[in-house]
Amino acid sequence: VGFDDIALASEMDPPLTTVRQNIHALGLEAARVLASVVDDPGAGPRRRLLQTELIVRQSSIGVSTNP
Repeated sequence: VGFDDIALASEMDPPLTTVRQNIHALGLEAARVLASVVDDPGAGPRRRLLQTELIVRQSSIGVSTNP
């Protein structure tokens, strides 16, 4: 299983199951956290949980595209 759903993942044999994250949402949340650190640097650690998507491909179901 891979992470970030790189283009190569779907072209492997068998195609690789991967976890996809929304890069736009990740960047937006990073900017929000940075702004909150600037506004209140003493507030302590910040933790955010962003949704991911599991892209199931043949590497996880045991089926190869090669005969």
